[in-house]
Amino acid sequence: MRKLVDTFLSPADRDAIVAAVGAAEKRTSAEFVPMVVGASDDYPKADLACAVVVGLTAGLLLCLAFGTRNMWFFLLFFGLFALVGFEAAKRLPAVKRLFVARDRAWRETRQAAQAAFINHGLTETKARNAVLIYVSVFERLVVLQPDTGLVGKLDAKVLDAATAALTQGIAQGRQTKALTACIDTLAERLAPHFPPAANDTNELKNLILL
Repeated sequence: MRKLVDTFLSPADRDAIVAAVGAAEKRTSAEFVPMVVGASDDYPKADLACAVVVGLTAGLLLCLAFGTRNMWFFLLFFGLFALVGFEAAKRLPAVKRLFVARDRAWRETRQAAQAAFINHGLTETKARNAVLIYVSVFERLVVLQPDTGLVGKLDAKVLDAATAALTQGIAQGRQTKALTACIDTLAERLAPHFPPAANDTNELKNLILL
């Protein structure tokens, strides 16, 4: 799934996002970490579901086309096209996405974002004022995960609006502009609460790609 990230952000796009984070962190001591992953889960059952659906459909249609009820012919057609469906799901994200339930995608994306927040050290800032901007390309989903120090500083309405704007921008193919706009919005909201300090240091990475 790493190829999805390479397609999603060009080297120039990555440089623009890193620059946006740097500019935002000059306005506030809060930390912003955009993280783009290919997928939040492998969804192996989606590959199997695609194989079964394609195999059954092709087997039935071909048996009808040839006017046969021979079970061995059906099993042959089923096996061949199930393999085609399995490989298609593994190689083509657009095909595999059809067999992933939306609520499952949301659940896996939220869990992956929460795990990434801890695993990449976002809980270790001195003021506990980091925000993870998590983008999962396969699922086309976004999670904004603020640390405990931002409780009361970023309310649910602000986070929901920023998430919706970023998600819409990605859907429209404006992922870089949408990401930089999201970073700018969060910085604007947090600057009054966490003004930049003279001795402030960059505690976290400005962009994580997985």
